[in-house]
Amino acid sequence: MKSAPVLVRRRSAAQFASFGPPPPRTPGRPDPQAPEELGAGPAAYARLPHIYFYDGNRPADPTFGFIEIEFSLQRRANGQRRLDLYCIGDGHQSGAGLANGNGLQLELFAGDTLGATTAWAFREMSAGRCDPMTFAASLSISDQDYGKIDRVRAPSVTAVCRSNG
Repeated sequence: MKSAPVLVRRRSAAQFASFGPPPPRTPGRPDPQAPEELGAGPAAYARLPHIYFYDGNRPADPTFGFIEIEFSLQRRANGQRRLDLYCIGDGHQSGAGLANGNGLQLELFAGDTLGATTAWAFREMSAGRCDPMTFAASLSISDQDYGKIDRVRAPSVTAVCRSNG
C-alpha cells in the first residue's frame, strides 16, 4: 500500500558562479538560453550545474532540484539592467517542490560587496517531470556598479516539498 504524500521542508546548499562572457554559438552544441535576447545589449554569463533540496538527515536523497542553471546579467539599450535565468526543473527525485515565501534567492556581488538581490518564486516542480523554467528580473544597478558585478550567489533557502516517502 502506497502512503499519501506529506508536506515537508527541505533546504538547498549555498552556491555561486562567476560571471564571464556568454559562450559563443557553436554548431553541434546547444546554444545558451540566457540572455533571452543576446542582441539586446552587453551581457555577462554564469552557470551552475545544479541546486537540489535535501532533508538534512538524508543528504544523499534530494527531494527535487534544478539543473543546468544559466544566468545572464545584461545592460539593455533602454538603460534597464536585467537578470535572466534558465534551467531545467528536476522532479525525478523523491518528491515535488514549491517555492516557500520568496523562493530561490539570487544575490549579485562585486567582490565582497552585495550589488543587487532578487527572488524567484518558482512554479511547482512536479514529481516525475523535467521542465524548462525561466525567470527574468529588472535590477537597479548603476553603470559603475554594473561593470563590477563578478558573480551570482544562490544562498541556502527552504522550499516546501511533497515527499513520497
